[in-house]
Amino acid sequence: MVGQLSGCDRHIQKRMVWHFLLVEDDLGLRVGEGLGIGPDQVRHLQPLPRQTLTAEDKERLASLGKNGPRDVAGLTMTHCVPNERVVVSR
Repeated sequence: MVGQLSGCDRHIQKRMVWHFLLVEDDLGLRVGEGLGIGPDQVRHLQPLPRQTLTAEDKERLASLGKNGPRDVAGLTMTHCVPNERVVVSR
């Protein structure tokens, strides 16, 4: 990710780090470190105009970079992102 984003304009790099931090702290922190962008540099960014945030997303934004791992118990992984629309019964 760092290699691919290195060729992008800085504002795009910051937006992507913001998104990665929203998804998972470790991912956002690692990509941000590779680009020289920390959570404090993207904390001020607002959601995109057509982006709808869940209550959980809003909570994560309040502590961007300090949320710890997400609880994905009971969710089915699709590619590398938990699919919250699929409930796994065990």
